[in-house]
Amino acid sequence: MNFVEDLFNFTQVKTYKAAKVAKKKFLLLKTIYEMEKATVNDLMAKMDLSFPTINSLMIDLLEQKYIVQAERGVSFGGRKPNLYQLNGGLFKILTIELNKVSAILTVMDNNCNALSESRAYEFSLTTNLDGLSNLIDLVHKHFETDPIPFEQISGIAISMPGLIDWYTGENYTYFYETGFQLESFIEKVLKKPARIVNDAKVASISERYYGHLKGAKDSLIIRLDWGISLGILAKGEMALGKSGFAGEMGHISLGAEGELCYCGKRGCLETIASGLALVNRAKADIADGMPTMIVSKFKNNELRPEHIVNAALDGDQYAIQLISELGSRVGRAISIFIQIFNPETIVLTGCFAEAASLMTTPIQQQIQTFSMQKIAHNCTIEISKLGPQGQLFGLVRCFIDRYFEDRLEMN
Repeated sequence: MNFVEDLFNFTQVKTYKAAKVAKKKFLLLKTIYEMEKATVNDLMAKMDLSFPTINSLMIDLLEQKYIVQAERGVSFGGRKPNLYQLNGGLFKILTIELNKVSAILTVMDNNCNALSESRAYEFSLTTNLDGLSNLIDLVHKHFETDPIPFEQISGIAISMPGLIDWYTGENYTYFYETGFQLESFIEKVLKKPARIVNDAKVASISERYYGHLKGAKDSLIIRLDWGISLGILAKGEMALGKSGFAGEMGHISLGAEGELCYCGKRGCLETIASGLALVNRAKADIADGMPTMIVSKFKNNELRPEHIVNAALDGDQYAIQLISELGSRVGRAISIFIQIFNPETIVLTGCFAEAASLMTTPIQQQIQTFSMQKIAHNCTIEISKLGPQGQLFGLVRCFIDRYFEDRLEMN
């Protein structure tokens, strides 16, 4: 149980009046978190509460160290207003980034600060439940040496590929079995609240709150890594669809005669425009004697998408060709989405975004060729500026948003 839950377990508050005050404090914390930093006037307007009420709650929360004063806000004449934010020690969240070949574990606080060093472990995702015990063992192994004790962890936030139900955390692609609830299993075994979210959705949350799309209304986020996936921002909100499956870009079929995808369909975009497709092609070409610097970037047949990107950035002609062809295929797909969504911005994230202009130039060429000029000319292509920790920001946000929602619903 974390620090916040200790105070705001409304069912254990003895009087109705005390429970009502506790709930207002909880709502105030939630509002400050959503606004990141807020003045008293901001909170009065947002919560529709009087100054005496807000002020009394704020004094209590400051004394109890739930909130702290940040730097002063902008002044338009006169004294600058005080800004408040959540105390960084309120939540300690174990974030886990899973991909096809590794797991990266980091302990983060609620203000998106890393509390310990990120560590990567070899790990293989499985379609069935066979690999799940390895994940649990890996968590226990991590905390044998992590400076933050596992007992202090408020909860666990996991990003991973696959068809993941936004509301239940059930993954229909990895760790799947009929009737099995992955998120509930993690909570039961590790005895912590858990949140499991598709990696593209996590990237979209990161961009919306901390990246290029802060304040944007209609935009797309494309994550290019082992797979390819899409996040949709519409009128400033994430477009999720009925179960949170909106944006399965990689499994749009481009032809019935195409290669068989692991999803069971033929001709999926992911079979020709993904890190997995490029790795498979590079392995085959290298085996046939293709001269390329890529072979110096990896050992023991463990070629990964980032090795191709690194070789291209070092000037390797073959790697540049691979990424250029990937950009053209992605650009063709993007030109379709531009026609459908009319976005103001498209943000590229994931390891292939690090190829920068090697990716964006062929993408722009395809957009100019296949999208209507009136729709496309005001749409900008941006590379995510958040860096390797960008996913962690989104994971923290996903966990804490759900935490506040669940506790308010319970009480």
